[in-house]
Amino acid sequence: MRGYSLVEMLIALTISAGLGALSMPLLSQQMETLLLQQASNRWLLYLHQVKAKAHKEQRSIVAELVPLDARSSVFKAMTESTYSAASPLKFYGNSGAAVPGHVRIVSDDRMIKVIISSKGRIRSCVSLGSSLPGISLC
Repeated sequence: MRGYSLVEMLIALTISAGLGALSMPLLSQQMETLLLQQASNRWLLYLHQVKAKAHKEQRSIVAELVPLDARSSVFKAMTESTYSAASPLKFYGNSGAAVPGHVRIVSDDRMIKVIISSKGRIRSCVSLGSSLPGISLC
């Protein structure tokens, strides 16, 4: 007779379930890391596009930083900024300069800053928590 007995199948299933339960925290941490990286990359891409548009049209353009204070429903992260309606993020077309400041993407244990310098340089870095692949520490 070939095959597995019911007891052997139950033991294998129990071991598989235990290993799956142990890996769930690691999986959720990896998902949060990937979502933070994705949020950072979206900010970088958007700000580079606004800067390029200002340079191409050779005029000052105000970047619209919409819902900065809203929490994401996908994961527990909040976006904050040093910019406001009184002092918006503006890119100057001819010089490539910008109003300096930063956008922070904050989760439970990490914080990523997207920094805009007065010379118009845009970069991101991890300012709280461990480093992320592709994003250096501040």
